Amino acid sequence: MKTNSITLLALDIDGVLTDGRVLYSSDGQEQKSVSFRDIDSVFEARRCGYQLALITGEDTPWSDMIGRRLQIEHVIRGAKDKLRAIRGLVQQLQIPLSAVCFLGDSDRDAPALAAVGLGLAPANATLQAKEAADVTLKSAGGNGAIREALEHIQRRSRATRPQGPLPSRPGKKGKGKRSSAKQQRVSPR
Repeated sequence: MKTNSITLLALDIDGVLTDGRVLYSSDGQEQKSVSFRDIDSVFEARRCGYQLALITGEDTPWSDMIGRRLQIEHVIRGAKDKLRAIRGLVQQLQIPLSAVCFLGDSDRDAPALAAVGLGLAPANATLQAKEAADVTLKSAGGNGAIREALEHIQRRSRATRPQGPLPSRPGKKGKGKRSSAKQQRVSPR
């Protein structure tokens, strides 16, 4: 893994946000499903301060609709070259490529997975995507992969955070600070 400072969580749609299946109605309308666990994780990522992007090879109204519904700031459709799309986005946002966590599942995602600061592949990703990723998740796309990715980023961030007092939460006097080893001692019974 190439960085400790992830600021942008970039997601493929089909096979990551969804399980990769498409249903067509009798009038030709495309329907896909998204896990509530992953929807909640998108909003949690925003609350944690991450910028969000959807980067998809598809160029359909569904991509824009899900971007609006999830209030995702950056939706890049028709991106057959995911690495090029991510490079353009980081240039626009003026952040390094190493600050990006990309979650992708297909062969066309592999170059981007290998180039970003943290490449993650869901459990049901292609072999090429898994080999290019830094980590293969236990969860499948459309079934908790975004939740697991966010948990992975947060664990990794905590592991690299300097030790010392944590800032107090507003309105919670004395709470949120780490106890010193001396204060944690328990006397034997």
